[in-house]
Amino acid sequence: MWRRSLSWDQLVLGMICVLTVVMVSYPVVSVVLRSISKDDIGSELTLQWLAALFESGRSRDALINTVIYAAGSSALAMVVGVGLAVVAVRTDMPGGRWIGILAVLPMLVPPFILVIGWIAIADPNAGFVNIIASLAMGSKTTLVNVNTMAGIVWITGLFLTPYVYLLVAAGLSNSDPAVEEAARVSGAGRLRLLATIILPLQRPALLAALLLVLIMSAGDFIIPATVGLKSRIYLLPSLIWQNSNSFPPRPGMAAAQGLLLVAFGLVCIYFQRRALSRGGRFTLLGGKGATTIPFRLGRMRYPLAVVAMVFALSSSVIPMLAVSSMAFMKYWAPYAFTPKNFTLDNFSYILFKYPQVWPSARHSLFLAVLGATVCVLLAIALAWYVIRLRGRLSRVVEYALVLPLGIPGIALGLGILGAWIAIPGGLYGTLWILLLAYVTAHIPIAMQFVGSALHGIHADLEDASRVSGHSWLATLRRIDIPLMRPALLGSWLLIYVVILREISLVILLYNPGTIVLSVGLMDVWSNGFYPELAVYSLLLMVLGLLPVALLWKFARFSAA
Repeated sequence: MWRRSLSWDQLVLGMICVLTVVMVSYPVVSVVLRSISKDDIGSELTLQWLAALFESGRSRDALINTVIYAAGSSALAMVVGVGLAVVAVRTDMPGGRWIGILAVLPMLVPPFILVIGWIAIADPNAGFVNIIASLAMGSKTTLVNVNTMAGIVWITGLFLTPYVYLLVAAGLSNSDPAVEEAARVSGAGRLRLLATIILPLQRPALLAALLLVLIMSAGDFIIPATVGLKSRIYLLPSLIWQNSNSFPPRPGMAAAQGLLLVAFGLVCIYFQRRALSRGGRFTLLGGKGATTIPFRLGRMRYPLAVVAMVFALSSSVIPMLAVSSMAFMKYWAPYAFTPKNFTLDNFSYILFKYPQVWPSARHSLFLAVLGATVCVLLAIALAWYVIRLRGRLSRVVEYALVLPLGIPGIALGLGILGAWIAIPGGLYGTLWILLLAYVTAHIPIAMQFVGSALHGIHADLEDASRVSGHSWLATLRRIDIPLMRPALLGSWLLIYVVILREISLVILLYNPGTIVLSVGLMDVWSNGFYPELAVYSLLLMVLGLLPVALLWKFARFSAA
């Protein structure tokens, strides 16, 4: 009945699907073509840029550094994320709920906050830790140094921890206690039970989390371009940015470097989907009333709670407190915590005198609100086409929407730049190309939320609405959207926050007339005055968290 009566709707939704597939795949094709073209796309094909990529000493060093950086930060995120998930969800450790909340907080905080916070804590010359150590030792002492490879790995690993925590904690919460009880009866101790039963059953989630954080770390821009370049540590994302903005620009070399990130991301996504598709091998049957038995930690209960709380606080709260203290100083010097160094002038300057702050804030809010809205609306249409109509393009849409997930932000931005700069109509240099980039990158997130919610609505409700004479749009408005409202609002808020803090995706796409808050932070960073940078960062954080705080209780932030 639905297929016969929805022919017009199928046509409209099919056109939306075609446009979406083009939107998300065209930039990838652009990166590939630009990397093998002598000049612009359409010119003579050549392998000179790919050859130059491996002949360049700086590119080779950047590739090695990127591998070390991605592997190190991903390993740290996995260890901390899995550890926090286990102790918060599966043990009798006190404060598990609060540790879980603190563990996911970095997802809602701009990464620049973490960068500035850890500079305030661990800078070799002016960091809290080293100042205190120097005062205690009576001479200049450097205990920690954030301006190193280990430093940027530490910051990025903590930033990626919540993604691991969410994936693993969800699986641990749904474990079947019958299997664990059988292992206990067989004499398995706590560590053996964890190593042979609980964690192996989470293998798909663990692999999915690992591949996700590998993609995110390999394509990260903000930390390599700030702390990394300050320490002369070059990674592929920072080289792509430099080659695209050098004079003369080297778009071919940038595309070749971007192609490496694209290939890496797509390989990771392939193995991730393969792992998730085999997840049925690790599925358990358990009743809704079944509850897992928490591990009793005994004497280690409180010491482990302290360690877990330190890591959870280190991922967000401690850096945020450091940034907040920096914002109220006339000049940044941790040893100068005196009334004379206290000031509100930094807030006055940034909020009322700094020329670009409110134009960039307007741009950011406009793009975040509109981008999140467009993503959710597109996701509703795509989910209906794929799940309800099961149209001919369903599989194409599903595979196309994997591409943005597997492509690091700066590589996707490079592809969007190359794909749309030559399109007539002047799209480049306007806010619309930024909006296009945001929607392209984040439509898969909205699709996950909306698709999951639509799967939970029985089709009989929609059939009843149609029998009553309502059109497809009326059915959608009266039946599906009200039932999906928590998931829709949750996806909207998450995309809104991510767009506000996003910098890797748009660092190659903006111009002085379309600058956004996240990119504006780079300009303030280049001035080197940390107190003003702290105020700017706090403004971005407040604009991001305000709607989340207001609408949190109405939203659902799980797409599972």
